[in-house]
Amino acid sequence: MARVVLRTVNLKKSFGGIRALDGVSIEIREGEFVGLIGPNGSGKSTLFNVISGVYKPDSGRVYLFGQDVTGWEPHRLYRLGLVRGFQVPRLWGKMLVVENAATAARDRLGVGPLSSVLDRSRWLRWEADESERGLTGRVHRVLEKLNIFHVSMNRASEISGGQMKLTDISRALLGEAKVLLLDEPTAGVAPKLSRDIFEILQELNRQGLTIFVIEHRLEVLFDYVERVIVMHEGRVLTEGAPEEVSRDPRVLDAYLGSA
Repeated sequence: MARVVLRTVNLKKSFGGIRALDGVSIEIREGEFVGLIGPNGSGKSTLFNVISGVYKPDSGRVYLFGQDVTGWEPHRLYRLGLVRGFQVPRLWGKMLVVENAATAARDRLGVGPLSSVLDRSRWLRWEADESERGLTGRVHRVLEKLNIFHVSMNRASEISGGQMKLTDISRALLGEAKVLLLDEPTAGVAPKLSRDIFEILQELNRQGLTIFVIEHRLEVLFDYVERVIVMHEGRVLTEGAPEEVSRDPRVLDAYLGSA
């Protein structure tokens, strides 16, 4: 059985008198493609925010690759391989798609104050290199993999909502994500492109990327993920294969009760 790469133990988080997380314990194994669902206000995004270091939990623990990372800041988690995508992609609108993607590349040359001046010719060659070793080559391959290479020279503000989501995912890949958290990657996206996005995610998962995704379009999500975790009122209500979860009367009651 694959190792557990992400684990939470009895996470609790409150905002004023509202308990957003009320003892959440989950496990995500290496290579899994897991969906997180639940009615509005069930605690899904709060769980992602605690895992990714945006919020610190009131109590409980978060473990990444077996290491206790509770309360770590996002940039430290990023170095370990945990990358987070947001419901609204946080792109630089005036920059090109290719530039947005390139900013996330690991092991960049020329980012230090000395190397940017003294090794200028070296990092300029690296940026222009179209081979696997160079920045241009790495970025182009990722954009091709995500089917957005044809808009690579567009400003981020000029592309569609779905293409913005894929640009956000491109930064995760260039950041060499090992565990990818996505918050509603198809929100505001046309139905056809929603499935295109999940086809791409499924292929990335087959190549070894562990993916944990919040999604409201259950008719899309259930066709791609292997396991679903259901939250309700800050707790894990149930989990299992999509077909099992879809037949669980507790899940139906939770959704209808929130309508």
